[in-house]
Amino acid sequence: MLPKAERLKERYIFNIAFKKKQKISSPLITLYYFLQRKDINRFKNGKSGFPKAAFIVSTKIDKRATERNLIKRRMKAAYTLLRKEISAEKTSHINALIWIANPSIKNAVFQGIKSTMNALITKLDKLRTS
Repeated sequence: MLPKAERLKERYIFNIAFKKKQKISSPLITLYYFLQRKDINRFKNGKSGFPKAAFIVSTKIDKRATERNLIKRRMKAAYTLLRKEISAEKTSHINALIWIANPSIKNAVFQGIKSTMNALITKLDKLRTS
């Protein structure tokens, strides 16, 4: 489970991230992100260097809540493992990560979800440096 300080619950941050349309996609997951701006510091998670995160699985994936919750739990577990592997400096420029499941995630295994999330974070880090 994510620490409470790292859970994204504020609706206005969701709105900003979706409005800016900053996203990276893969066949399994779409990642919306909100990069840190120097003039806005109110979004920053002060305790740890990691950004706030949210996980969304819509009813388009599956009508049953148990299946959607299973996918969400897998995504959260993969993210917590990735947090341990990556350094806080790699994600220090990001304020929010919104992970949205695509329909093909229904047939994916945990290792596939984890590798996809790792690839998206790496791609996001490369976008920042270039």
